[in-house]
Amino acid sequence: MLLAGIVFITAHATAQAPAATTNAQNKNGSDANAMAQQLTESVKRTVTGITPDEESKILAAEQDYSKGIIDVRNTNPGAGSQSDKMASYNKVMALAQTRDTQLKSILTADQYTQYQKTAAPMPTTMPAQQQPGK
Repeated sequence: MLLAGIVFITAHATAQAPAATTNAQNKNGSDANAMAQQLTESVKRTVTGITPDEESKILAAEQDYSKGIIDVRNTNPGAGSQSDKMASYNKVMALAQTRDTQLKSILTADQYTQYQKTAAPMPTTMPAQQQPGK
C-alpha cells in the first residue's frame, strides 16, 4: 500500500500504473512498458512542443523508472518491517529523482517548467503514518 501511494505521489495525477498485474507480466516488462507509456502520454498532454526525439527519450526515462518501481514492488510488496518499508521508500524516491534529472536534461527550460507545474510534488520525507515508531 505504501508503494502504491508513493507511485501515485511521484507520478502525474492522471497517469497511474495498471492496478491488476501478475508477476509474469512484471517479469517480462509488459507492465513496466504500459506504465512508461502512460507516464509519457501524461508528459505529452501537459508539456507543449514535445518533438519525436524528445518523446523517445522521455519514454526511455519512464521505462527505466517504471521497471525500477516494479522491481521495488516485487521485492517488498509492502508487508515488511519498518526498515524494509523505509528502504523501499528511499529506493522509490531515488528512482523519482533520477527520472526528474533525466527529464530536465531532455526538455527545454520552458518545457521543464511546464512539467514541474503539473507534476505531483515529491515528498521530502516518508509519510508520518509510515515512519518507524508511528
